Amino acid sequence: MLPGIFQSTIFSPMGSMGRVNPMNKSRLSQFIRPMHPKSEIRPTAEAIQKVLNAGWVGQLKIHGHRAQIHIPADPDQEILAFNRQGQLHQKEVPDTIIQELRRIFAPATGWTVIDSEWLKPKDRVYVFDLLKLQDETLQRLPFEARWKLLPRAYISPHIQTLGVITTLDGCLDVLRETESWIEGLVFKSPSPGFEDSSIIRCRIGARRK
Repeated sequence: MLPGIFQSTIFSPMGSMGRVNPMNKSRLSQFIRPMHPKSEIRPTAEAIQKVLNAGWVGQLKIHGHRAQIHIPADPDQEILAFNRQGQLHQKEVPDTIIQELRRIFAPATGWTVIDSEWLKPKDRVYVFDLLKLQDETLQRLPFEARWKLLPRAYISPHIQTLGVITTLDGCLDVLRETESWIEGLVFKSPSPGFEDSSIIRCRIGARRK
């Protein structure tokens, strides 16, 4: 029987955790293979409306570094920030961001895992999904249900939970953005899980070609 995507194997990226005390590996939170869009739609009103009519919702697509951040309830445990390949980011997460991550997302027990884009030059983390909550992996839930479990009523100079966009006008407004760190939109499926087929891109750049 083949292992599931949430099970550790001899190929799991635990060896990349050089900064973590190996005596505590049994207490570590395992990397979760995140969704990555393999499909793309053109940034036209017609294409976007079809996706919205099918029940998908949009979010900003931030041009940063993908960061799957694992936050422990135990304050003595280190926060882990993985890149898309399951390796720890070489750059240390600044203490100012660490403090905010613990303040906003620290679970009562176990580990909570958020998916985000880390805009390193600006010291900002844009959170867009919740993969695990207090040691419960949320693959049984569709994206919008997971998003509703994210903290959103907070003010932080370093952390922002991205909203969802459900209207054509809202999506078109994003495509008129001129900020270089906004790439366009991603649309998330109403189906449960973290499958690559559950996410598609809609980039501003495609409109300019």
